[in-house]
Amino acid sequence: MNNSAITELIGLYKHQLKMSNLKSGEICVVVTDMAYSPLSADACMGAASELGAEVVKITLPFIGRDRALPGKSWGAAMCKADLIVTNTTNKLHYFEEIRNALDRGARVLLAGQKLQVMERLKGDLEVVRRSKAGASLMRKYNYIRICSDEGTDLVMERGNRPVLANYGLADEPGHLDFWGAGMVQTAQLEGTLKGTMVLGTGDHMFYMGRYVNSPVKVKFKEGRVVDIQGGLDAFLLRKHLESYNEESAWMAGHTSWGTDRRALWAARSPMDAESYYGNVQIEIGSNNDVTFQGKNHSRAHLGHCMLNCSLYLDDLLVIDHGKFVIPEMR
Repeated sequence: MNNSAITELIGLYKHQLKMSNLKSGEICVVVTDMAYSPLSADACMGAASELGAEVVKITLPFIGRDRALPGKSWGAAMCKADLIVTNTTNKLHYFEEIRNALDRGARVLLAGQKLQVMERLKGDLEVVRRSKAGASLMRKYNYIRICSDEGTDLVMERGNRPVLANYGLADEPGHLDFWGAGMVQTAQLEGTLKGTMVLGTGDHMFYMGRYVNSPVKVKFKEGRVVDIQGGLDAFLLRKHLESYNEESAWMAGHTSWGTDRRALWAARSPMDAESYYGNVQIEIGSNNDVTFQGKNHSRAHLGHCMLNCSLYLDDLLVIDHGKFVIPEMR
């Protein structure tokens, strides 16, 4: 990122922080690491200062999700922050320090997207409205069914798992969000997903940066992948899961639908794929982060975003072939 970009970044961050309700006198902690461009964190500091917040930056080592962070230092700062903004390659939403901060009412905004994605998918009140309305709807129901003309036919149980409204803003106490997100998500109960997922041509396996070229048929039994059939894409998916050498990598993690009409399917961006209006996602792998509160621990986290699906909550049709039929979701 060119140093001159900080001029535009400060204004962009100011927009996002204002919509995240950062107030004068609040404490804003910006977390980055040595593998991330320092310009984003510096721009965030400048924007927070202009809004009158007390702001401090913490630079972490790059350690990955499976090693301990220096908790005595950055963990202490989490105890005081009103708003935490992360510009980091570390997966902080899997760490206890973030969970503790959320529990005491802090807000957390994960800002790890590319600049062009952050600009295009910055905070928007319509996305907030649709995501919150969708989450409120899902909380009333237990069973989720997804089907498609391609052959997908899946059913799962939500139980008492949290339903997450993601809209790219950390605007409420205890809320964590991802800048650029527009979706409704939940981690289904482990062991309840059953049926067949068929990835059609053009569907997105964004963890490999790949659009499906020919259909992939994935069978689930008791929440676990038991069979993968197809051509090259099926071969790559199978090899990807095998590479983790974990039984938990084969377990289904969470599901979601997208709520942002600005998201671009062809952008080759994971956030665009997940947020794309009316798409449905099935993720395979971990669901034990601080928001999903699932029980499946894995290094795998493989999202599969599908177009033209229909989705039911119990017997209520919410999405019909990729189109919302519920008025508040339109």
